[in-house]
Amino acid sequence: MSKQDTVTDIPTINHVLDQCETIHLGLRDGERVYVVPVHFAYEEHQGHYTFYFHGGPHGRRYELVKKTHYAAFELNSGQQLRDGGSIACTWSANYASVLGEGHVDLLESNQDKLAALKLMMKQYTGRTDFEFPEEHLQYVQVYKLTATELSCRVHRKK
Repeated sequence: MSKQDTVTDIPTINHVLDQCETIHLGLRDGERVYVVPVHFAYEEHQGHYTFYFHGGPHGRRYELVKKTHYAAFELNSGQQLRDGGSIACTWSANYASVLGEGHVDLLESNQDKLAALKLMMKQYTGRTDFEFPEEHLQYVQVYKLTATELSCRVHRKK
């Protein structure tokens, strides 16, 4: 990756995020890192990013977030190998990626969970007319990742 591929303008970063299907979370587990891909939604306000994802109120992801309230993350799209012919070092790839880290909170209120889940459904389906039964909201764990660092890179054939 070259520094010339770094993107800082918000519309381009949002476009990259809109093309991504999953966010890969890196969660600290002592001396190890647990990486898990999850579906997500995001909000951007004046260049500050918040990501939402969900799961059950149990398991390794849940326990690590409860313990550390921290996650690193990676999203990517548009990977395409570019043929460089017979010279290996002239091969390259097109890609777009977003990397970062941040603080993770567990959403507690059903109202907060509902807002995040609606955002996720809209991102994946374009629809907002879903029902969310109260017993489902009681059970599901929704996570809010507030990015404290975020960088974006886009590399395309010139």
